[in-house]
Amino acid sequence: MSTVSPARIVSSLVVILLLWSVALPVSAAVGIAGTQNSTLATPIAKGSMDPAEVARFFDSAVPAGLAKYNVPGASVAVVKDGNIIFAKGYGYADIESRTPVNPNYTIFHIGSLSKLFVWTAVMQLVEEGKIDLDADVNTYLKDFKIPDTYPGKPVTMRNLMTHTAGFEDSFRHAIVRDESDLYPIREYCAENIPARVYPPGTVTSYSNYGATLAAVVVEDVSGMPFERYLDTKILQPLGMTRTSIRQPLPVNMAPPYLASGYEYTGMKNELTPDYIIENSPSGAISSTATDMARFLAAHMQNGTYGNVTILSAKTSDLMHARAFSNDPRFAGMCLGFYETFLNNQRIIGHAGDTKTFHSLVVIIPENNAGFFVSYNSIGGAAARDDLLINFMDHYYPVPEQVQKKPSPDLAQQYQKYRGTYETDRRPYRSFELYTAQLTQSEITISPSGTLLMKTPGKTVEYIPSGNGVFTSTDKTLHRDIAFSEDNSGQVQFLNTGNDPVTASERVPWYATTVFTDTVKNVALVVLATVIIWPAVWLFRRIYRIPVQEVPTGAVYARWTSGIAAIISILFILVILPVVFEYTPLISEYMTNRTTPLALILVLCIPVITGVLAAGAVIFTGLAWRRKYWNIGHRVHYTLVTIALLGMLWWVNFWNLVFWRL
Repeated sequence: MSTVSPARIVSSLVVILLLWSVALPVSAAVGIAGTQNSTLATPIAKGSMDPAEVARFFDSAVPAGLAKYNVPGASVAVVKDGNIIFAKGYGYADIESRTPVNPNYTIFHIGSLSKLFVWTAVMQLVEEGKIDLDADVNTYLKDFKIPDTYPGKPVTMRNLMTHTAGFEDSFRHAIVRDESDLYPIREYCAENIPARVYPPGTVTSYSNYGATLAAVVVEDVSGMPFERYLDTKILQPLGMTRTSIRQPLPVNMAPPYLASGYEYTGMKNELTPDYIIENSPSGAISSTATDMARFLAAHMQNGTYGNVTILSAKTSDLMHARAFSNDPRFAGMCLGFYETFLNNQRIIGHAGDTKTFHSLVVIIPENNAGFFVSYNSIGGAAARDDLLINFMDHYYPVPEQVQKKPSPDLAQQYQKYRGTYETDRRPYRSFELYTAQLTQSEITISPSGTLLMKTPGKTVEYIPSGNGVFTSTDKTLHRDIAFSEDNSGQVQFLNTGNDPVTASERVPWYATTVFTDTVKNVALVVLATVIIWPAVWLFRRIYRIPVQEVPTGAVYARWTSGIAAIISILFILVILPVVFEYTPLISEYMTNRTTPLALILVLCIPVITGVLAAGAVIFTGLAWRRKYWNIGHRVHYTLVTIALLGMLWWVNFWNLVFWRL
């Protein structure tokens, strides 16, 4: 056996220590990338934003998000104290040409961030005394009026800016197939007034129509087309030379300057055309990161950027202050901006989404800091949420809160929250209700005293955290929920912590998916049994079994119910699936200004069934009164009639009749 000298042992230890000291920061960096945690190793002062350090943060966080969510590219700009301290593009604006994203030149569709420009324009006119936030908007509209659904409770500009006008949601005509199909926004608003389903000021329900209507008010009050007002009053003064609402974009902003949009399918990003937006003020603006930083800086600096003022300090403060909240425990709506609370910091901002682009603006008023980010693929929606959470954890860290232990003793107290909830941002009274087919959430209470929110394929547990708030174990933007009650003490809405633009309405038992599906399925099974009637007749004919004579009325009764049953079955199982899955009718309905005749004819079918069902009701009474058949046959006929009525109820619930188009 050989021996090892002490000198060799010491030298080996030195080498090991050196290697360990070199490897340590490398391992830490790998850990950061692997967990998508962008917190840097070097501690920083809370809220401190040195440009070099900001660059290191985003150089870590943004590429991690692109990789995690399969997004080709992103553009970022950061503003502090009115100055753009960082701007950078990541990844590709176009994969095929391998064009890199440039924050100064690459154009991104910013979606609903466009609304912030509408609201800024409105506040300029408020400042000039030309718009009263609490006046009926009909005061300003020249070509049409919003119906007086709730007498004495008109829709005001404040309602539009806080999304509390009470409009049902509507997607029809919001997009078109080609730029040549676009028409004036005032015509769009006049032709597509959504139903008012809540008195104004009751609850938020995000409305693209409301923002477009506000832009029409801007036109009527200022005497300028909204595009020209936007250019002359906001974009040009701020030097936003690469920002436009026009469709198609000006030549100097069109491809190759415009980033391509993608959808990640089949293990790769597929080039996907974006929406052409008819209600353009709600979501058609395109811009660069540095242009958006100028807009952001102006709002951070009390309406002033450089030597240009677009809003007075007083007006800016009014715009940025909370104006409405579904729940005082949670974030609320400002006049256009909305609040988010993370790490004990109040944030005002807005998200923007198109088919393939996902954007976000963030302002932290207390620190006079914020950023803009935009991604060019569907995964960008999740990437921007992660980025915001990581940003706040990095610059405004707080100790991890220890969640309270649930109490089984409170399980009975929480039973009042049980029920089925559905977003209030949905169609209510139009055919679009069936096209939306929104997911419902069911709240149940566990024996341990926690809330369980069940949606198809997913269950999330919420633990009581005090003051009637329940918190999930997942660290997301929307981890807190609470419930609001009406004047009688009945739970009416489920509110989510950082989602002030919508609420989830508690739906009655008859509007739950379980009930409506049960009605449809049971009715279909019962209606299918009418096949027994011709089968029995045929059996008797084949085997020459004597047939008892029945009154003529009994023959008509079965023909009436049988035809109605067959039509109903075909409508539900064949016609509707063909219309919704294999024909362009729904696309034409959503994008064309005129309703396709074929769709009108399809939705006349339930009317025919309704007439036959009314006849079946009459024949049911006659069958029992005149004893057409034996009791068993009469009971069966009655069940078929009830099934026909059930199917008509289902059709009416989903607005599947032509007058709801």
